[in-house]
Amino acid sequence: MPESKTIDMTDGNPVRLMVRFSLPLLLVNTLQLMFTVVDAAVLGRVLGVSAFAAVGASASPHWIILSAILGFTQGFGILFAQRFGAKDHAGLRSAVRTSIVISAVLSALVAVGYPLLCRNLLELLRTPAELMDDAAIYLIVYFAGAPITFAFNLGGTLLRALGDSKTPLRAAILATLLNIALDIALVYPFGVAGVSVATLLSQAAACVYCFPALRRTGYIGGDGWRWDTPTAKELMRLGFPPALRNVVIEVGGLVVQWYINDYGEVFVAGIAAARRMYALLLVAGGAVEGAVATFVAQNAGARQWARVRRGVNYGLLMMLAAGAFAMAITLPFGRQILGLFIEGDAPEVVAALLDIGVRQLTLLSLGMPILSLLFVYRSSLQGVGNAIIPMLSGFVELATRMATVVLLTPHFGQWGVLLSSPAAWVTATVLLLVSYYVVASRFEKRGEA
Repeated sequence: MPESKTIDMTDGNPVRLMVRFSLPLLLVNTLQLMFTVVDAAVLGRVLGVSAFAAVGASASPHWIILSAILGFTQGFGILFAQRFGAKDHAGLRSAVRTSIVISAVLSALVAVGYPLLCRNLLELLRTPAELMDDAAIYLIVYFAGAPITFAFNLGGTLLRALGDSKTPLRAAILATLLNIALDIALVYPFGVAGVSVATLLSQAAACVYCFPALRRTGYIGGDGWRWDTPTAKELMRLGFPPALRNVVIEVGGLVVQWYINDYGEVFVAGIAAARRMYALLLVAGGAVEGAVATFVAQNAGARQWARVRRGVNYGLLMMLAAGAFAMAITLPFGRQILGLFIEGDAPEVVAALLDIGVRQLTLLSLGMPILSLLFVYRSSLQGVGNAIIPMLSGFVELATRMATVVLLTPHFGQWGVLLSSPAAWVTATVLLLVSYYVVASRFEKRGEA
């Protein structure tokens, strides 16, 4: 077995293992989200509400592609973890090398194709004319660097699948510090384009930092780089559904953004501020979700189904605790926190923006317990290799978001937009929860759990 700083989750106390894994991942997620928070803060304070709103208007077109990249690498990571748990090191080496080829092809398609289409997408979303140029520039520059984003996420996924969450943490610290410095240096002279360049350069630095650790695993270097068609099919079986699910969820976001843009620049900026803040507070839940997925995948690969069930139950308790902590911050202090993003505009504009942001942040926070269930059961199903149900949950979220804004907005105005995400979480969670227990009962009937 190659020497590396890995954690074998098929043996030992599940809670201790998941906490040990999730703490560095918590910091990684926090630092990665600091990219967007710092970007927003610098834009809002240096260039004002218009630049802040332009990046907010580009959020859905941005995330629809980034979430697909994350979905593919997340699915690839499930196969990495399963083969690592099964001690199939030759199979893992083949999976890693094949995933690199697939990622290179996909990233090239994004880098060439998306910049050509983004302005049309922004027009379809009825992006306000005064925001169009900055929003398009932000997207074009960022996705021209798609190979960097793919490499950044794939490298971290491999290390975490092997239980090494510390190396990605150190890389994220480096990237965040560099991103802050580059934002300050580039935003004033280059505007929103400087934000995209700063993010890409920071991710590239993180890739360079992680490369020696990736080489030490023994799974990416050496001879024998051959295309493995069966492994490629398995990678796509596990990677395509979460990518499609994420895209479908973001399409729901596009529909909502379409309605958001109708309410003007201040409403766009208020929603953008609330969602950025909420994403930052979700990092603890995201860390637990990653720990559950890796724990379940490694133990599923080792066919230890009783241990899978224990890990899911403990993960659920950890997730609910993380959600309670986030709610304790957002509900009493939401307005003060959101106020950190905006400065320099007319007081009445800032006050209106904060009113909108607080309403959105409050509703998202109250939905945290439901979202905790969604995260755990979705990652558990993915970990055991069931990619279809989590994908279908994305379609359920899409249908619910569309129904909420279409049916409620004509009667309740902005509240139709504000309620769309919590409503989508409820319906998707019902599907995932029922499906998980059906899958678990099948293991029990076979005497495997």
